[in-house]
Amino acid sequence: MGNYSTQGSITIKRLRTGDSIFLTLELNGKPLFQSVDEQTGGVTPDWKIDGNRPVITPKVASTRNNVVSLGHHSWKYNGIDLSFTGAASGDYVLDSTGKFGMNPTNGALKIFDNLASLINNASDTLIYSCVATVAGTEYNLTKSIDVQIVSGGASSYYGFIKASTTQLDATVGTATLSTELWLGPSGIDAYYVKWYKGNAEWADKAGKKQISITRDDVNGNQLFIAEFYKSSTDTTFIYRAGISVYDTLDEILLVPYISSDNKEVDTGKPVTVQARLVRASSNAVLTPVNPSWLFSVMDGTTWNCLATSTETSIAITTAHTDQADGSYHDVEVMVECTFDSIN
Repeated sequence: MGNYSTQGSITIKRLRTGDSIFLTLELNGKPLFQSVDEQTGGVTPDWKIDGNRPVITPKVASTRNNVVSLGHHSWKYNGIDLSFTGAASGDYVLDSTGKFGMNPTNGALKIFDNLASLINNASDTLIYSCVATVAGTEYNLTKSIDVQIVSGGASSYYGFIKASTTQLDATVGTATLSTELWLGPSGIDAYYVKWYKGNAEWADKAGKKQISITRDDVNGNQLFIAEFYKSSTDTTFIYRAGISVYDTLDEILLVPYISSDNKEVDTGKPVTVQARLVRASSNAVLTPVNPSWLFSVMDGTTWNCLATSTETSIAITTAHTDQADGSYHDVEVMVECTFDSIN
């Protein structure tokens, strides 16, 4: 086994200045989840109530500790541009539908109305775009986040992870990951959690509904998965949720990239993902000595592992994205590299 390891996913923007910046979307402790009752059409949680409303705030960091400013904030809902031309509500300007409000100062998006309904009972997507300015140079950045919408029958479980932050650095060295489990329209307290770092079970955290992680637990980018069970004696989980946490100041970053001409998966058009090691301070590409690679294709909705590869790349096909019911799931490609030293 190698002396060093690092992990990453395809999320880092490399800049012409040799810097790298991380863009994440932080929540205010309110999950992007709604359940709609198939009989009555009632929605839970009710986002017409201010105390239930999620807020999504863009957060950016630089591996060189450069000051990064974000401007020209914009959002799309299911691919449609949101036009924030409505009335003001506190720090937010409402969009033309009245369902969303944006803080023009920091780009934060607040959801003011229910998105789930008897008609809209499948998950939605929000896409944030901005212009980041670093050392006088501008870069276009984009990040998406899903709103989980389910038909809330009596036996429908949904679990999620809430993070106090998804970026660790010199000043924020600890993140708290908290779990919640819902059964239909109601949250429940009686459940058991198993934690995973990537695909490896984190036995020390078993049974804990809330855990703390530090920069020592994160090599560049680390995927944490929570498996929810009805009790500690059950052998089959009832839900699986995942979240990625970044250490923005790690000296060595593992940067996955799409090496194929195809950039999006389609029938007969696979997408190939490779990865390189990069020194954060200089953006120089490094050569690992005796590397061992592990590529894992994770279903972005269920967080089940769909495929792995120990080669230097992995191909993503429609076999990974297409579902039996005709729907599509995006996937997250996680990469790990263990090595003896670097050149």
